[in-house]
Amino acid sequence: MRPQRNISGSTKPLPTTLTWSETLRKRVRTGDWQDQAISTTTKIHDAIEAAEWELAAQLIDYWMEEAKVVYVIYQVWDEGFVTYLRSKGVPEAEIEAEIDRLRTLLAFPDGEPFETTARWEALAVKAGLLANRLRCYETSAEDAAGAMRELQEGWRQLHDRGADFQAGMLTFIARRFGEATIEEAFSSVLEPYLQERYKPFDVREKPYAETLERNLYLSVEAMRGHLVGPGRNGDMEVDEYDDRVVISFDPCGSGGRQQRGDKVEGTPSRAEPPYEFGVTEEEHDWAWNEKGVCYYCSHCCFALEYWPAKHWGHPLRVVDSPLYPDETSGPTPKKCTWTIYKSLEAIPAEAYERIGLTKPPSAPETA
Repeated sequence: MRPQRNISGSTKPLPTTLTWSETLRKRVRTGDWQDQAISTTTKIHDAIEAAEWELAAQLIDYWMEEAKVVYVIYQVWDEGFVTYLRSKGVPEAEIEAEIDRLRTLLAFPDGEPFETTARWEALAVKAGLLANRLRCYETSAEDAAGAMRELQEGWRQLHDRGADFQAGMLTFIARRFGEATIEEAFSSVLEPYLQERYKPFDVREKPYAETLERNLYLSVEAMRGHLVGPGRNGDMEVDEYDDRVVISFDPCGSGGRQQRGDKVEGTPSRAEPPYEFGVTEEEHDWAWNEKGVCYYCSHCCFALEYWPAKHWGHPLRVVDSPLYPDETSGPTPKKCTWTIYKSLEAIPAEAYERIGLTKPPSAPETA
């Protein structure tokens, strides 16, 4: 069935809306942090069921924006790691051979080798068609819900292989040049993107308190795009305390899924055959000085803690990443958590010490 056509807008208050954030200079979802922990996927299905089809259509557009954040990051990494390997003198034929190996290893369920652009464009076409069918009442609720499930599955397949591809490239770098070289690779590949995405958190330019909402929103938005949670919908947990907000993923849809294994496709941990993607065997500042951190997950330490703390004097988010294999296996594997402190003073000294730094004795809000 389809709802009665409504040309002029909803006749009742909507549980979720989209608005423009002047702070972020982008479209955002409304709602408190508990509501933000609910995936946009879930919100779309709720809107379809509630016969709010224009809202569902707009949320589908926004769902693609969330996915786009991750897609573009992985595109930057794809190009960056190849450029980095060339700068290290790796022959073009060797680079291409490894890329081909990974694309075959990470083939889609239909047997096609992993690639990105064509699948992403096909996903965009399906999302646009579904949104337009909803807003023009040219579908049924059952068909719309089914099409949304297909969208989610299409993005899951593309997303998960994109994350795995990065783990494979990092493993290639580590085995070619040594594990410590990952820090250099991250510096080369991630720094331009970090400057663009995280420069607003530099307290020399803006007080820490004024960046808190931005930090929290970017966190939940990105992890919805990563399809976190047991149902791979993008649902997460948010717990707020006097001094901090803790966001939990069970599992994280990228590194956490890699280490636990893929329950959807029935494939093993990416640290095990046939993947054998690396985890830290030594202690490094850029990987929390822990052994058993998957190379992919170590980018969270580098990008969210180590690099900003070195450049700006404080970590953005304090991450507790489960270690392979003890914390990623068994009946109750550990959740990954991100802690965002509400002030510089609240960030504990241990958060600095575990990345080889010392907390400033008196961290000012601005320089």
